[in-house]
Amino acid sequence: TLLFSTILIGKVHATPLDSITLDVDKTTVNPGDSVTLTINFGKDLGAYTFDIAYDNNLLEYVSCDGGTPNDNGTKVRVTFYDSTGGTAPRSNMSIRFKAKEGIITSNPTDLSVTAEGMANADASEQYDDIGVPIVKNIVVEPRYEDYNIDLTYSGNIIENVEKEMTLTISSSMGKNYEHARIVAEATTPDGGQVTLKGTDE
Repeated sequence: TLLFSTILIGKVHATPLDSITLDVDKTTVNPGDSVTLTINFGKDLGAYTFDIAYDNNLLEYVSCDGGTPNDNGTKVRVTFYDSTGGTAPRSNMSIRFKAKEGIITSNPTDLSVTAEGMANADASEQYDDIGVPIVKNIVVEPRYEDYNIDLTYSGNIIENVEKEMTLTISSSMGKNYEHARIVAEATTPDGGQVTLKGTDE
């Protein structure tokens, strides 16, 4: 006689947590300024691990509130566990980044969030991991300086004598334009005439 024993192993079924939302305190950040991302859970969590990926060419990690952070240079892992056993859960966490100095062009980028190990306050309910990133878009935008316009020439302006002049438009942080048009107005005595000949360089 053969006796077969069947052992049933129970599986913990996780619940989708589709109430998570992302907020930023600004959608455009200038070099040297910070931006704070807040992850709202939609309910109290007693445990979680969030991974926040960022572009380290544009941003650098500063700090977080709501867990123990570990920054590897392109992603910050924030882990939280309510050691009180459920009396001090969290409804959100926040993380702060700073835009790097020296950025001279406009750069759309995003903060990408995934999660695992999420549970409610007393750990009686577990939630599905978030494998498909939740994304929040921001723009790292330089502070543009105004253009300086300068007209230079030497000597005096003499009637019927051609005078070379240099008109310079410059900016250390000016937006680039494929085409620019300069409208020049010359004020002359009554009956006077002036001819302006421009050379593009």
